Amino acid sequence: MALHGSIPAGASVAGSVRGSRRPLVLWALVVPMALLSLGGSFGGLSFLADPTGSRLGADPSWLERTPVGDFLLPGLFLFGVYGIGAALLIGGLISRRPARYLWSYHWSWLGTIGMGAILVAWIVYELLIFDDRMILQPILIAVGLTMIAIPLLPSMRRSYAVRRIASASMNLVPKEERR
Repeated sequence: MALHGSIPAGASVAGSVRGSRRPLVLWALVVPMALLSLGGSFGGLSFLADPTGSRLGADPSWLERTPVGDFLLPGLFLFGVYGIGAALLIGGLISRRPARYLWSYHWSWLGTIGMGAILVAWIVYELLIFDDRMILQPILIAVGLTMIAIPLLPSMRRSYAVRRIASASMNLVPKEERR
């Protein structure tokens, strides 16, 4: 075991993600997430600029069975969670920067599954409270299910699993060498 700033042969950096190649199926996940991010940004910013929803043709009657009186909070949610959040997750999925984690998988892997579940729940909620149906609802359910299913594939689980080393000597490795 080396204590002079080098990593022992065969070991990985604490908290690094396995393998250097990304699974091909990652790109089938990134494309719908990028479209979700663009749509969330556009829709969110539109609702923030005009909380009445008239710019997007949103009907104020849609809000009658919700706890909000205008589209400001839904706009914040769309922009923050789906616009910015999905973009951050895409960045994490592609870069897989090493770090220390509390979980067994990279944060972007867990976040993608979580965001997919939130998206499905949001659309199911819309289907339950809105009488109107929109073409985007089944599309967004499919995107959400994709965000849950693809990370659970074996190649994605292997690629985003975090290796852990229970060695106190790893704390002696300079930060710039932990990449």
